[in-house]
This record gives sequence, C-alpha cells and structure tokens, in this order.
Amino acid sequence: MSDRNGEVKDVQGDPGLHDLYRQYSGWLTARLRRRFGDDTDDIAQEAWIRAATYSRRGMVEHPKALLLKIVDNLAIDLARRRKPRVLSDGDRVLLPQANAPAEQIDELLLKQVVMDMPPRLRAVFVLSRFAHLEYEEIGERLNIPVTTVQWRMRKALDYCAAQLRL
Repeated sequence: MSDRNGEVKDVQGDPGLHDLYRQYSGWLTARLRRRFGDDTDDIAQEAWIRAATYSRRGMVEHPKALLLKIVDNLAIDLARRRKPRVLSDGDRVLLPQANAPAEQIDELLLKQVVMDMPPRLRAVFVLSRFAHLEYEEIGERLNIPVTTVQWRMRKALDYCAAQLRL
C-alpha cells in the first residue's frame, strides 16, 4: 500500500482507498500511537487492509467511524492473542506451614481477606505479593498499563488494611 516514505503505491487498483489513506492516515496513526505505542504500525497496516474491502464496494460514508471500529476489533483480537497465561507450578508460592494455633488463625484470616477481595484487585495482589512479580510483569501478564497495576495494588492494600482493622 505505501512505501517507507509514506507514498501510496498502486492507486489504480483502488482509488477510493487511496483517497481514504491520503485523507485519514495521519489522523489514524496519531490516534493509534497514543493508544497502542509500539504496535501502532502493525495495527494501522491491518486496519487499512480491512478498510480496503469497504472502499472497493463504495460503502464508506463515515470513514473515521469505520476506521475506529476496525481498530477496536483489531484491539480485541490482539487482547485475545495476548490473554494472560495460567500460572504454572513454578509461579506458585506456598506459605510455610503454620505451627501454632494463633499462626493458623492468622493464615486463615489472610486467606479469607485475599479470597474476598474483588477479582481484579486480587489478581494484582497475588501476582505481586505471592508470585513476586514486578509491576511491569504484572501489567504484561494481565494486559493492563503499569499505572493500572499501581492503582489496583494501592486499592488492594487499602482493602486488606480495612478488613484487618475489623
């Protein structure tokens, strides 16, 4: 579709796509760069490939809406491909056996607090505190930004503190 200089090739094949690309490629790339960072070029290319079928049929009445819908579908596909994997036995950390009854009660209370935690907070909390993963690793595994990991961890710690004060 385009060379490294951004010039469109083979415009005779699809003048509608050429017009769309010329008019909206900068807008789409800027919008994708904010949302996808390093994956921008791949997603933009795939979006234009999918948009080509609509431009050939002459069905593009709202090009920005069409491109955004295509990008949303591509993002869903990308998230499905990057779905977090199931923890392996090497990722699991076992708590040491509690000897005294008081330690057993504390361990049981801790387990109950963690299990009652909202699932999104629990996932971040367990990966951080028990699997000893860094926030960046947790973000990659759960397919969320690091700032979201930090926010959820702060909320999880607040939740634990509130439950343990009772």
